[in-house]
Amino acid sequence: MKEGNAAMVDRSLDKEFDVLKNDLGTLKEDVSNIAKLLAKKGTAQFNDAVDSGKARVQAGVGVLEEQVTARPLTSLLLAFGIGIMLGKITQR
Repeated sequence: MKEGNAAMVDRSLDKEFDVLKNDLGTLKEDVSNIAKLLAKKGTAQFNDAVDSGKARVQAGVGVLEEQVTARPLTSLLLAFGIGIMLGKITQR
C-alpha cells in the first residue's frame, strides 16, 4: 500500500511541477513583452524630447539671427569680447 501511495504522490508532484514550469514559462513571456513595450515607450518619449529640443534650438538660432541682422556691429563687438574672455580663461 505504501508503494501505491508513494507513486500517487510522485505523479501528483510531477503534475504540479509541470504546472509550475508552464507558469514560469508564461511569466517569462509576459515579463519579456512588458520589457519590450516599456522600451518602445521609452524610445518614443526620447524621440519626442529630441524633437522638442531641436525645435527650441532652431527657435533660438532664429532669434539670434534676427539680433545679428538688426545690430551687426554690436553683435561683432560682443562676439569679440566673448572671444577675449574665453581666451583669458583657457590660458590659466
